[in-house]
Amino acid sequence: MLATEREQFIRSEVTNKGVAYVNQLVKTLNVTPPTIRSDLNKLTKKYPDLNRIHGGIVYNDESLKSDFPDTITGYSQRSFTNRKEKRLIAKKATNLLKKGDTILLDSSSTCFEFASLLSNYKSPLTVITNGLSTGNILKQNDHINVLIIGGLLKKDSNTVYDEFSHSILTHFNIDKYFFSATGLSVQSGFSERNLMEVKHKRENILNAKKAIALIDHTKFNNDSSSTFCSLDEVDCIVTDEEHESQVIELYEKKIQIL
Repeated sequence: MLATEREQFIRSEVTNKGVAYVNQLVKTLNVTPPTIRSDLNKLTKKYPDLNRIHGGIVYNDESLKSDFPDTITGYSQRSFTNRKEKRLIAKKATNLLKKGDTILLDSSSTCFEFASLLSNYKSPLTVITNGLSTGNILKQNDHINVLIIGGLLKKDSNTVYDEFSHSILTHFNIDKYFFSATGLSVQSGFSERNLMEVKHKRENILNAKKAIALIDHTKFNNDSSSTFCSLDEVDCIVTDEEHESQVIELYEKKIQIL
């Protein structure tokens, strides 16, 4: 494949998916990592809507950016890769809510998309979250009682880590826990890189009446460093429509897929 053909392919891939990674492109195009890195550097110089990131390239389509500025969201735009898919997942997740529910949301960008939709929700809810941005959006809705979990906040983080011996969560009956994960596989279940996240997500899974995973297609068949729960401990996975059929068939043998 000629260099111009590779560039056209990469350009198409990143504009369709929002992000493309060096390792994936090396396998798909059957070239060396230095060749792909050179291609990506050329593309970012050629197209102002493409930016290099560590290990890949991202597409900065204005229509895919957050409706809220970074000072409100606490997320960089890099966190909003696969934004269309995350919005679809969020829309599906709203159908799982009931009037008067008490729900717990993690601080992931997918749950942030969910919260963005809930900012216009018309039925009463109680939402507990450890995501500062999530709380900021939801507090604008008079129908929703918002509780932020207190605890440790690290630099450049949107997540509050509750390290107290008596968590606020012990005072509530959590109807539904909505969460995301860095990785997911049939063998290992749901996993995360951050060990503090692993600890708290494990506790939340055990304490909630229902656990609902909001996972886009890029997380499937990818394990992260530490597992916090197995597939059979979660009630269902809400995902997008970008999967190959055999992937969904495999997971449906273990868990409900929406």
